[in-house]
Parts: sequence; structure tokens; C-alpha cells
Amino acid sequence: MELKDNQPFVIKSVRNKCASMEKIEKFQIVFNNPAATYFAGETVYGYGWLVVKEPVYVSSICLEAIGEAKVEWMTSSDVQNSDEEIFNHTSVLPIKGEKQINDEGVLHSGSHYFPFEFVLPQKLPSSFKGKHGRLRYYVRMSVYSQGVFPQSGPHTERTSKFAVIGSLDLNNEPDASLPVENDTFEAVGSWCCIAGTVTAMLKLDRKGYTIKEAIPVYAEIKNLSARRIASTQVSLIQNVTYYSYRGRFSESTTLVTVHKGRIAPRGKQTWNRELLSVPTVPPSHLRGCRIIDVQYSIELCIKPCGVARKVKLPVDIVIGTVALKDQQHKVTCHPLLSPEDNNFPFPFFSANDDSEVFLTDLSIHNMLPTAPPWEEDDDIP
Repeated sequence: MELKDNQPFVIKSVRNKCASMEKIEKFQIVFNNPAATYFAGETVYGYGWLVVKEPVYVSSICLEAIGEAKVEWMTSSDVQNSDEEIFNHTSVLPIKGEKQINDEGVLHSGSHYFPFEFVLPQKLPSSFKGKHGRLRYYVRMSVYSQGVFPQSGPHTERTSKFAVIGSLDLNNEPDASLPVENDTFEAVGSWCCIAGTVTAMLKLDRKGYTIKEAIPVYAEIKNLSARRIASTQVSLIQNVTYYSYRGRFSESTTLVTVHKGRIAPRGKQTWNRELLSVPTVPPSHLRGCRIIDVQYSIELCIKPCGVARKVKLPVDIVIGTVALKDQQHKVTCHPLLSPEDNNFPFPFFSANDDSEVFLTDLSIHNMLPTAPPWEEDDDIP
């Protein structure tokens, strides 16, 4: 096979790139927030930590911050799936090193730090992971070596995930401050042997609650049958709907449950402000994402003894991040570090610097990467 005049030079350039990448001993991404969790609207600060064994030429260092949603489920005839880009930020980071011809950076042996920052949009939806879909955010940093094609061919990259908590103000939600109630009257027993009826009422003070808030539950169950009720329970249910171009799929997950005991025939049971705590979950609706919808409900479940259908009584609620004005003094907020916090785990940016980072060797060596490890096979089954 006959090579063109420039082909040997291209092959040699690619080999030089591979050799340059082998000189990199360590490459990690570090966030200023140890939990790698941010509210929508916050600024994400961090840096790439690069340790090289011997001098290496670097043509460019690129940063990508990406938010993406994917859904997938199987039907009886095919597989349905869809994906959506939620957020994308791209920037080229300055190279701190000696300059050579064509403005290529030379990084000498040792540690090198490449700071970055980007602002999350105010209306960004929360991170989410379900059985048939997910919404995740991650940062990808790529180091390109010197060559004929600066941003193609072999290069080194690292990816680290971070979490986003979207904002949902309950004061802007219709009926969030109003009480919600539901009741039912159902027969107990099998289709051929009805033992009587059960009446149930479930009531909440209001429809809107925030993360980590305790929900007082009021309920009354009257067992008008001749059969004993084995147990009752109240649960917080997460209802998720996934959308594709050709259909939808729904799933429900029980998040928190509170149990109570038996009810004798012709007996009665009352729930009087029994507390059900809201865990750290994405706010309702997942606004900003078109292919995943998240809703919540409180459900009273009555389990009769023997062969009988369970009696279920739900009421819909809204979970937000900003409490109602008349309830704010009662709510415990989710604690997170922020760039304004004085208790940084390490020295970071100064107010008057020119994108320079002053980090002592001691502070770097005592710190581990703060982002969750990237899982290459972390995909939707």
C-alpha cells in the first residue's frame, strides 16, 4: 500500500500523543463541595488535579458540564426509549506552563491545577434515578496533547458526577396550603364470601410539604365487618411516569411507611397526628425535564385477615424546597455547603486573583477527590 507524502507524519504524530498521555501519573476532578451536591442557581467551583511524571506538551484542556435524561423500558413487542439534554456548558481552561512555539503548554513533572467554575441555571431540574430512567449531571475534563489535530485522536479525560437539587417554591403551587382529604367505603372479603364493610378517612393539614419535614397524618378506620383487620399502614409513595415518542410507562415506589396494629371486628382505629418524615427526594414535577415526571402521594393501606383484597386510600401531595410562608419557621432545611460558607475544606479562590489558585502541598495531599466515583457501566438496564 502506497502512503501519501503526509501520512508518515500523521502516524508519527499519533504515536507522540500516546507517549505524551503515558506521562500522566494522576488525573482527578475535585469539587469545592465535599458532597458534590448543589442547588439550582448556585455556582459550581472545582479544579482538575494533574500529576505528570515528566515534561509533557499539552495543546488544550477542555471542560464540559453536562446534564442529561434517559428513559428505557420494555413492552410486549419492543423496547421504548428516549433521551433529552438538560444542561450543557463547555469551556477551554487556561494552561499554566511554559510556552513554546504555536502557544503549546509544557507541563513539567509534578502537580498542576486547572480551576473551573460555572453557574447552574435557576430552573434546572433535580438529579433523579429510577428503575427505568435517570437524570444525571457530570463534569468531563479532557487533556489534549500536542499534534497535527489538537482535539482529535488519543487524549486523557476524567469524568465525575455531581448532584443538583432543583427549586420548587410551594408558595407558587396551587392549593399547597389547603387541607386534603379522602374517604372510602368498601366491602371486605372474597367475591363469594363478603364479611362486611370497612370505612376509612385520611386527612392532611395541607397539600404542600418540604424535604425533611414531618407530615402529621389524621385517619379513622371503622371495621364494620365480622373479619379482623390484620394491620394498617400509612406510606409516602413516589409515582414516576416516563415518556418516549411512542408511549409512557409508570412505576411507584414506597419511600417511608408507618405501621399500626390490628382492628377487631366492629372495632375502630384512629390516627391522630402520627408523623411521617419526608426523606431527601427530588421535588414534585421535575420541571425542566420533558421525559420524566415525578409525583407524590400519602396512602393509607388496610390489610384484612385471610383472603381479601387490601383497601387503599391515597391523597396527592406536593414536595418542594421552599416552605409556605406561614410554615417556614417550622421547617428544617437540607444543609449544604455553599461557596459563601467560610468553612471550606481547603483553600480555594481569593477575591482578587486572576484565575490563579494558591494551594499548599499539605492541603492537596490531605484531600481526596470529593465527587462520587464514575461508574462506566452505570447505565439504564
